[in-house]
Amino acid sequence: MIRLVTVASVISTYQKPAVVVDPNDNAQTELWASRLNVSRERLLETISEVGPSLAAVRHRLEKQE
Repeated sequence: MIRLVTVASVISTYQKPAVVVDPNDNAQTELWASRLNVSRERLLETISEVGPSLAAVRHRLEKQE
């Protein structure tokens, strides 16, 4: 028997959870600032502009270079 499913259900099964940067966690913000090669203050500014999603933060930082 063939069972049909939606494309969205298949995609959601294989997607990784989004990485989120917690701006209240000093160790986490220091780590990501170092990895992204920006100051902690610039990282926090970017998080306030686009939200805590690491993908969104990276995208914004790349556009500003």
